[in-house]
Amino acid sequence: MKYLIQIITAYIGSLGFALLFNIKKERILYASIGGIITWCIYLLSFYYWNDIFISNMIASILGTAYSELLARIHKAPTTVFLLPSIVPLVPGGSLYYSMSYAVMGNKIKFDLYALNTLKTSLGIAVGIIVVSVVVYHLTNYKCKRSKI
Repeated sequence: MKYLIQIITAYIGSLGFALLFNIKKERILYASIGGIITWCIYLLSFYYWNDIFISNMIASILGTAYSELLARIHKAPTTVFLLPSIVPLVPGGSLYYSMSYAVMGNKIKFDLYALNTLKTSLGIAVGIIVVSVVVYHLTNYKCKRSKI
């Protein structure tokens, strides 16, 4: 039941950001489903590896691949699908707590939450970069090959 609630809230959060970004009506559902996909992947990978960085990286890789695929299908920019898809991964809670403990002067807890925030952010960034670089090189290769 706990995981079902997390998946539903991931969908609602992604839907909220899709609406905030004024995504076209026919694309809102797909953008929001991306949030469900990334959160489910995160939960599964965290269950197997129990590592924040790896879990966020894997979820981000698959979320970015999903966004790239839908961008090609719908002939839209990748960010239309990517941003709502990665919203559930954003480390808002750990960032809040790290700043809160920094202000209170609790260095031990600040270090713990700041490290978690950094691992999460780096995992998301690395995942996006990996897929973006692969897609860029595949697209470049395809363009160069068609010119020959």
